[in-house]
Amino acid sequence: MMVPLVGCVLLVALAAIRMRPGIGRMPRWYSLLVPLGLWLLVVNLSMPLPKSYPDSPAPGLVLQAVQKLNREALTRIQYVIVVEGSSVTMNGLDGERVQRVLAENGIPALVIQLSFAGANHAERYEYLKEFMEALRPNQLDALRRVKVILCREVELGYDKNPIDNFLRNGSTGRSLRYLDPSNVPIIFSWLALKYRPINWIREHTVLTNLAGCVLFNLFHVGYVPRIEGLTAPAKTEPFIPNLTQSPGFAARGSLDSVQDSELDKRLTSTFAENLAWQKKRDQDFRDVFRGLITSEYFFAFPSWSKWNADYNIWKRRQPGNERFFDGDATRLMDELNSPSLWYDQIHLQQPGAELYSDEFGKYLVEQIQSKNP
Repeated sequence: MMVPLVGCVLLVALAAIRMRPGIGRMPRWYSLLVPLGLWLLVVNLSMPLPKSYPDSPAPGLVLQAVQKLNREALTRIQYVIVVEGSSVTMNGLDGERVQRVLAENGIPALVIQLSFAGANHAERYEYLKEFMEALRPNQLDALRRVKVILCREVELGYDKNPIDNFLRNGSTGRSLRYLDPSNVPIIFSWLALKYRPINWIREHTVLTNLAGCVLFNLFHVGYVPRIEGLTAPAKTEPFIPNLTQSPGFAARGSLDSVQDSELDKRLTSTFAENLAWQKKRDQDFRDVFRGLITSEYFFAFPSWSKWNADYNIWKRRQPGNERFFDGDATRLMDELNSPSLWYDQIHLQQPGAELYSDEFGKYLVEQIQSKNP
């Protein structure tokens, strides 16, 4: 009902426009641009786009994160640790357990976790952006008085493609929410740094779908039916442990034997092709926090997948990657060497997640106590 009413208002506004005497006939293209401009102005002022996609994980994750930053919690902490990631983090890292390890070692910290299965970098950027936008002034003031540490997931599949899983999720609330027009310049800057000219032709299906979703959002198509038909978001848990094992998972050898100590040059050149867009992404993620980030850490999970394991080695050896944790040179590799602790090649089951979370917590304790943050 609202859409026809808005259309009628626009028609009345256009009919009321009067040309000044002496001005020639209005060019034909004005008749298209004027209503188009008025429509964009009206919908962007009156219809907040994210509210029409409550079926995205974003609002539920942001809700639980903001609720955790309550006044009581903020008065007694020195560190806020923000963890972002995809399914390997959602299944493998328990933020509450990490927080408990920090507390047991005398470090008053709050762990905020924003992770969800299938979340590519564009979607995770949206999580962080909405989290910062949802904070009240007193919460932002509290963050300025503590040290904020950003912990970033490293995983080969997502690090190769900033919009991985976009086509799989299709035109759902998940993809449409992070394809907010304000995010488009950032997403396309990543793609411009990732793709060579020939890739823009090869990836025409992805680019066409991206353009379609962006236009859908730009003109707020279907806003009213969606917002009227969807329920309000509920709190979403960022850690959901795997309680059973994938039937098709069968590991061979040991966890250590999967990776190669001497990496193939062709393989490393493939990894290096993504450094340009990753560097831009890292800066964009930091910019979301408006200068609040004290330090940044990257973490990865041991893996039965050779490609992922080799990528972890390569990532660890990159200059400036001293703040990278994947369990190497710790007892974690031995502890996770049992296939019974894994859901599949890259995802942990709950007992494995507990081991990883404890070791990652200890790693943060060592870094904080050594004055690295």
